[in-house]
Amino acid sequence: MPLSRRDLIKVTAASALLADGAIGQAAPAPGGRAISSTDYASSWRPRNLARRPNILMVVLDDVGFSDLGCFGSEIDTPCIDNLARGGARFNNFQVTALCAPTRACLMSGQNAHRVGVGNIAEWGRPLPGYRGYIREDVKLLPQMLGEAGYNTIAVGKWHLSMVNDQDAMGPFDHWPTGRGFQHWYGFHGSAVDHFHPELFRNHSQVYPTKGENYHLTNDLVTQSIRYLQDHRVATPEKPFFMYLGLGACHFPFHAPDDKLSKYRGRYSQGYDSMRLPRFERQKALGVVPENALLTPRPDEVSGWDRLPTSERVFSERTMEAFAAMLDHADSEIQRLVTALQLMGELDNTILMVMSDNGAGGGYHRAGALDVRRIAYIEPETVAEKMRGLDLVGTERSSPLYSTGWSHLGNTPLKRRKGDTYAGGTRSPLILHWPAGELQLNAVNSQYHHVTDVVPTLLEMAGIEAPLPEPLDGTSFAYTLDDPSQLTRKKTQHYETAGDRAIWAKGWKAVTVHQSGDRFEDDDWALYHAEQDFSEAVDLAESEPEKLVELIALWDKEAAANNVLPLDDDLDGLYAKVAPRARASYEFFPDQTRFNRLTAPDIFRHNFNMEVVLELPDDQVSGVILASGDSAAGYELFMQNGHLYFVYIYTREAVQRFATDDQLQAGTRKIVINGQVDGRGSGRLSFTVDDRSVGSLVLPKMWRVEALNAGIRCAENCGAPISFAYAGSSPFEGTFERVLVNLSL
Repeated sequence: MPLSRRDLIKVTAASALLADGAIGQAAPAPGGRAISSTDYASSWRPRNLARRPNILMVVLDDVGFSDLGCFGSEIDTPCIDNLARGGARFNNFQVTALCAPTRACLMSGQNAHRVGVGNIAEWGRPLPGYRGYIREDVKLLPQMLGEAGYNTIAVGKWHLSMVNDQDAMGPFDHWPTGRGFQHWYGFHGSAVDHFHPELFRNHSQVYPTKGENYHLTNDLVTQSIRYLQDHRVATPEKPFFMYLGLGACHFPFHAPDDKLSKYRGRYSQGYDSMRLPRFERQKALGVVPENALLTPRPDEVSGWDRLPTSERVFSERTMEAFAAMLDHADSEIQRLVTALQLMGELDNTILMVMSDNGAGGGYHRAGALDVRRIAYIEPETVAEKMRGLDLVGTERSSPLYSTGWSHLGNTPLKRRKGDTYAGGTRSPLILHWPAGELQLNAVNSQYHHVTDVVPTLLEMAGIEAPLPEPLDGTSFAYTLDDPSQLTRKKTQHYETAGDRAIWAKGWKAVTVHQSGDRFEDDDWALYHAEQDFSEAVDLAESEPEKLVELIALWDKEAAANNVLPLDDDLDGLYAKVAPRARASYEFFPDQTRFNRLTAPDIFRHNFNMEVVLELPDDQVSGVILASGDSAAGYELFMQNGHLYFVYIYTREAVQRFATDDQLQAGTRKIVINGQVDGRGSGRLSFTVDDRSVGSLVLPKMWRVEALNAGIRCAENCGAPISFAYAGSSPFEGTFERVLVNLSL
């Protein structure tokens, strides 16, 4: 059993271990100086190029260490595999355990808490290390590269701005174009609907043109190619920096039908029996050392054979959707690579592919049909899952697989996304650069961290960037000319929602914190990570002094990097960062889309909704107000002269109201009065021209933070809600505004 920290402190005094000879040093105090390639004492051989290299970062989402073919997977990823064969793979590249902190490190070269992003942006709170956005005085990589003459382009996921900043009037300081990117096309958060995404271009909300086969990954790559074509036409003499943050493979697992069909039946044997073959392929590929151990399935994860048949069938379908989504992403990355080849830019492009954290999973042992419903509303029954079996991966689902599949995705490591074990923090990394004359198909095993990317790229590009404070990262360019070099990094700390870890000179201490427990009572484990690739053998009992030394070092690093004070209270944090409810809201035809948390909170407050319509005839159709999507939302619209209100509690629990009679031509005043109990139920009454036309009971309602889409007026170009019409259904009459009043 691992020893508790309290017991370990009895073994030796931690204070003595902070004297000379301790394992590491605290992060340097802020102090202005220039970062120069000579700072790294590197064996990197500068390349003699006619122009500085282009830089293309492709960041996958929630893809586990073993999920790519070149890291042992059975999933087809031929493009990424080819990039690996023509470049280098890194099998000891660490990130943070969550998406936003990893991106903060990737853009800044500094530790996530130090720059203010110790957790995801939606959970920001007024503590220096957890604000949810990068400090204004921190210079980011696009700013450094822009000053060096690069065109800078961001496409896809940002996730580094506060929820309150994500509406039409900003502020835009923390959006990509406020932090050094000249262009941005993408989305702010994480759980984006890949069939009906809420997208932005620079400062403006935009809607993509959605044909029958629309998928976000395809759209993002198409936009990336167009930006690069513009770059080639306008400024071919300049290098470019493009950051492409894909939504694949964060939930919901959405993929085109042909990819879903391709993987049908591939996972019928289950996650338990598929882990060993992945492990054996990893060893054959050299991405896992021969002496590595395969860690066992955690006790809290159900064995595949113990799942009831129906749960195995549904669970299998969710993994098929994940594989299909990753396969599709690889196909789209190939389109981008091909475009670079045709432009003559691929050879001199430093192309990196990585994941932002380990594979995720959770919520139910068979996975989820609608993950947000489980996370924010209530559990799904297995019967509901099975009724939706053929919907998994389509626009009428928001699927996520179970932790058993994430255990497969992170082979051979322990635990998953959100944990500071390697299953949460070790990412596959591929670096491809033909003009850089890298050793082809190399596997680099030095310990690196995502903070190391900025100094690495600066060194590879030959850029000396004046910075207001030193970088925390250490360049790993030295490994590219000689993959046998010893690790030069000394120390790296981790913290995610109270889980902590510290790596120092090949040793690692780690603890999993349970919310509500005292931090000082957490049990720590100890691993000689340099020799124990998968953190399989806990040495806490046999090496207690080493463990206490590392814990003391974690304390020192945490104090120097804004990690303290620790806080494990994550309940209701969306509500804490949402805009405060107002007494009155106005929504106008042809206005922009508004943030989901900006929608009036009709869950907690009685409300009155009023609109005066001008109808040209008694056959009018079209949307009046739409909020949310088909998984959770409501919609007020007309169809063939009838007024409709549809409330989606879940995809199966749908409440509908419709007027018996058509609304006649002329001026019609519509009023909806809502009486809610604030605990999840309500009753709506409807009047037309002050005449009662009916009521609707809502037995169960969702909180506003459960939504995954914003609010639209006089059309619905966003996510379908009722599916009662095709397309955006613009309103065929006219009205000035929809007024919503809340009883605060």
